[in-house]
Amino acid sequence: MNMLTTDGVDLRVEDLVKRFGRGSREFTAVDHVSFRLGAGETVGLVGESGSGKSTTVRCLMGLERPQAGSLVYNGLNLRRMTYRAERVFRSQVQMVFQDPYSSLDPRMTIGQIVSEPLRVHTDLDAAGRRARTVEMLERVGLDSAHVKRYPRSFSGGQRQRIAIARALVVRPRVLVCDEPVSALDVSVQAQVLNLIKDMQAEFGLSVLFIAHDLAVVRYLCDRLVILEKGRVVEQGTRAQVYEHPTHPYTRSLLEAVPRADPITERQRREARRRAAAALTPHIDKEIAA
Repeated sequence: MNMLTTDGVDLRVEDLVKRFGRGSREFTAVDHVSFRLGAGETVGLVGESGSGKSTTVRCLMGLERPQAGSLVYNGLNLRRMTYRAERVFRSQVQMVFQDPYSSLDPRMTIGQIVSEPLRVHTDLDAAGRRARTVEMLERVGLDSAHVKRYPRSFSGGQRQRIAIARALVVRPRVLVCDEPVSALDVSVQAQVLNLIKDMQAEFGLSVLFIAHDLAVVRYLCDRLVILEKGRVVEQGTRAQVYEHPTHPYTRSLLEAVPRADPITERQRREARRRAAAALTPHIDKEIAA
């Protein structure tokens, strides 16, 4: 199935499996993961490090080859794409990576970085590419004069804005964000999240957002997919997951979300200390045994 439909967005991941290693050293990083992203939605893949969320996205983007499962975008089988179909997919599904420092080529100017996808995915001439590049930089809050500067001249937050401009310059339908604010200062994170939300509204994007922080995804996401050790342990709407979590792992993630109320925070710390103290004698007995 290599026909790519042009209406809306329908991204489906079904029973995805990815293993690494061989023999006794083989381990399953993604274990039959399934979820769907529809038009205009923001779906959050949430879990701690090692939960399989980034590996899932790498399989989706063709950076890793899964052993089993189905990856389908608007009728296109992503595991069996022709060269032409892959080019169309790349133009419609763009990615923002976690580290704004390593994801931008230090030898290229900002203008070259942002305009590069236009060379591959559009027929615009040099003047058209420059105009689109300047327009996109201004939309993400940067100045047109920045086109001749290099990444080293910018802060982490500014670099992530550049990365977002590069991803959106070809007018994609889906934006995949792999923990795009985890490497940034807390004071800058909100600015980048607001920018992603604004760009989604402006361009009608569907967003697949990968994060370990439930406070972040609560702000952005319509639906959540909770991953633990490569498996989906819970998924549902934002209200369902936050107000009525059904899995212990989800509840533990919610417990880890900081509270603004200092009294509540102190009570939570005391409860954790009491729980740890209660476990200590049992642990000591197991060690002694």
